[in-house]
Amino acid sequence: METANRGTLFLDEIGHLPLELQGKLLRVLQDGEFLKVGASHFQKTDIRFIAATNIELDPLIAKDKFRKDLFYRLKGAWLHLPPLRERREDIPLLIDTFMDEFEGTNKNKGINEQALSLLIDYDYPGNIRELRSIIQSSVNLAQGRRISEAFLPEFLLKRKKGLKKKIPKQNGSIAPLEEIEKDHILKAYDYSGENKAQTARLLGIGLNTLRRKLKYYRED
Repeated sequence: METANRGTLFLDEIGHLPLELQGKLLRVLQDGEFLKVGASHFQKTDIRFIAATNIELDPLIAKDKFRKDLFYRLKGAWLHLPPLRERREDIPLLIDTFMDEFEGTNKNKGINEQALSLLIDYDYPGNIRELRSIIQSSVNLAQGRRISEAFLPEFLLKRKKGLKKKIPKQNGSIAPLEEIEKDHILKAYDYSGENKAQTARLLGIGLNTLRRKLKYYRED
């Protein structure tokens, strides 16, 4: 607190702050003072706080695990940043940033289209930290070479193979092309969690084309 006086203090993962520390933080926010360890008098401070969390605070408040008064004190200006899976257009920019960060003495030679497609289609339950970790690992493995699928984690490659199915047959013979297309589109749609935009990317077709085919195949 003393070092951050007249500056900005960023509090990450504020939702995990223990209750006893929440009360102390609230005092700083309300009264602009804090008590140093071992001190007998409160010390004034002037700090701008920025807090972040990747968990919903409302359920914690309902369970008395997060103070409501602290929540409203922190909520002076609220910015919601959607998870990475909801803003896939940011993924290529973040990849470039992380590749520059980890390139070291090896000049960044970029990433090929197949590897980029896999990274864009992934849902990132670990959000940006997970993408950063994947790029760090890939850059280390590539050793100055262009990043390809070979340098991506195994689980991403297995996920790609998940859409590959055997050609459906009828009575021991090859099924009609329309039946194969229907089966593949519906499986891709189910695989993507019924996300039309992601399904269209996986199949390499336009979104309007996908909507038309889904309407046709789900009505027959």
